[in-house]
Amino acid sequence: MSQPPPWDPGQLAKQGQLPSWPPGDQPPSWPSAGPDQGQPPSWPSAGPDQGQPPSWPPGGQPPDPGPGYTYGYGPQPPRFRRRYRFRGARALLTLGLFVVFGIVVRSVTASHNSVSTTPFSSASGVPATETQAPPGEIGSYFDLKDDSGNVYQVTLVKVIDPAQPANQLDAPDSGKRLVGAVFGIKALTGSPKDEDANNDAVLAGGNGQHYQADFGSIAGYTNFDSGAIHVAQGDTVTGAVTFQIPDGVKVSKIQWTTLSGFGSTVEWNVPG
Repeated sequence: MSQPPPWDPGQLAKQGQLPSWPPGDQPPSWPSAGPDQGQPPSWPSAGPDQGQPPSWPPGGQPPDPGPGYTYGYGPQPPRFRRRYRFRGARALLTLGLFVVFGIVVRSVTASHNSVSTTPFSSASGVPATETQAPPGEIGSYFDLKDDSGNVYQVTLVKVIDPAQPANQLDAPDSGKRLVGAVFGIKALTGSPKDEDANNDAVLAGGNGQHYQADFGSIAGYTNFDSGAIHVAQGDTVTGAVTFQIPDGVKVSKIQWTTLSGFGSTVEWNVPG
């Protein structure tokens, strides 16, 4: 009877292989290796079933157990990628900044467009003791700022339609008439800088068209200093801005935009 080659059971068990015996032969009895004579020692842990040798397919190579499994150690816990937990906090912070920015912008806009009572007598009969909500009515005024931050009040005192020219040179073109918008400017803090009434004032017609100043003068009023506003803090100056509009077109609104048309805009309704 042929004899198997010498082998180390412990070493082969670690490699996951068992010795092969010729057909018909039996392995010899185990030597005394412990309290139980003639018995093979227990197998090391080599798979899910503790103490039993794994069964391999022909060829002596263990099958692929698949991801997440390591021989001799059992299934391995899955690995998780690091998650970013601060995305929600960033979104809330961004939203909060937008809300604060909106509140600041609304406050600044409200301060520029606030309407107060007028110190001038109203030609339209609107009581001078009542505060007007924008758009204002004839006789009310708005608190505005120039480019330097000086605050002044601009009041639409009255609208003269039609208005008479101050001289023949200021006469309207054929098919048109003159309309005068009389404004009162009071300096509250500092003195208005670079404010020109001819550039700030605009007439809106009932036909949807907007008309710029004519740079002329009407009888009874000056055009400020050719449109330029000069007034010391605490004082008031009155002047008229003249417009030429087609006959038959009604005056709908009078508008005032600070910074020569590039700043805040306010307006007054003009009854038809």
